[in-house]
Amino acid sequence: LDDTVSLSEEAARLRKEVDKVEIELERVRQKLSKPDFLAKAKQEVVVKEREKSAALEEKIGALNRSLQRIRELQAQAGS
Repeated sequence: LDDTVSLSEEAARLRKEVDKVEIELERVRQKLSKPDFLAKAKQEVVVKEREKSAALEEKIGALNRSLQRIRELQAQAGS
């Protein structure tokens, strides 16, 4: 039972982290979608924001894979 509670708590923590990272990713995407930002910002700033976007996408993927694994473990524990 303790493992199930721990898995549930970890899943909740991961969902919260996914939400947080998705908000940050949306902020970066909005910045990169503005022609004014792209025209006025230094090239290295634009590159850094694109790299940040890619890193955030990777992090969301990793978090979602962890969530999926927890769901699988919970399903196994429930059967």
